[in-house]
Amino acid sequence: MKNKTFFKINIIYFIAMILVALIFILGYLGFLQNEYISSFLIQIMVMFAIPLLMYTMFVSKSFKQTFKDTGFKKISGRMIVVAIVLGIVLYFINNFVAQFFSSIISIFGYENIGQTTTVTFSYELLFREFLLSCVLPGFCEEFLHRGIMLHAGKKCGNTRYVLICSSILFGLMHLNINQFFYAAILGFLMGYVSMVSDSIYPSMIIHFMNNFLNTYFYYGYYLNWPFATFINDLQALIMSNIFVFIIVNTLLMFMLIALYIYLTRVIAKERVRYDVKKIISCLEINNLPIEEAQNKINQANQILQKSESLKFKNTVSSGTRFSFLSQVFIISSFILGGLITISTFIWGII
Repeated sequence: MKNKTFFKINIIYFIAMILVALIFILGYLGFLQNEYISSFLIQIMVMFAIPLLMYTMFVSKSFKQTFKDTGFKKISGRMIVVAIVLGIVLYFINNFVAQFFSSIISIFGYENIGQTTTVTFSYELLFREFLLSCVLPGFCEEFLHRGIMLHAGKKCGNTRYVLICSSILFGLMHLNINQFFYAAILGFLMGYVSMVSDSIYPSMIIHFMNNFLNTYFYYGYYLNWPFATFINDLQALIMSNIFVFIIVNTLLMFMLIALYIYLTRVIAKERVRYDVKKIISCLEINNLPIEEAQNKINQANQILQKSESLKFKNTVSSGTRFSFLSQVFIISSFILGGLITISTFIWGII
């Protein structure tokens, strides 16, 4: 049963990868040049609507069960605040990783052909960028990768395998060599947070914060927005001396990684605390009929058993083997995404 479910999940993802690749190719050939239309098609249709309908039709049989399977589980206010802080931390980690790998591929002569040097500012443009670059990816991309691939996939067993695969596929789905490395690492870090929180919401918040800060600093650099110019000047000062650059970046990376680990543990403990509060509320059985009290005790046991944060260390290394057909489709997604990603590297050095 688990193999059949994972097989269907991989088919859903492979179809999504094909559709994204098709839109990418049509854009490259000049048939779909409007970036807003293509972004709408990719985000809302390919990464959310179609997977939602397919998973509901072929796996869960109801929309309510689909959202339950994909990690739409309530979180506390404290977890929201911690997730926002994690989003800021991961933005800077992501920035370091992006600069590192960008430097590596530039050694081979790669140039990012998509870069622009001027910005024609308008509030309408800013709203569209905010919607298409921050809100939609934070929801739709997370639904496909952390929702269907990770949360629904982990129910089939071998959580570590699903976490790694969903992270690499998240990097490949960007279909861009310049984004693959840092997106895959970011996907892994967000996926781990999503696992210990037993909810997709923290990864959605982190994803949104990462893209929001990236958009803010991008426009702020050209438009002299507060703090954005300060960060840019600080980076220029650090990069003016190679020894200062190495020392400062090394120290910052260690600090940011330590902060990520600490905040992730806070999320995990908060998940347990939140679930325990629900259990306690279920155990308020004074003066209740025996049958109703027993139902409340059973409900409390179910909450305790489903608290993934309590059993995460045990499930993360589970060794369930998936069927040959499941592996065929997931490998096909790797190959398709990999071929286009490699092709963008070739285009960038020609």
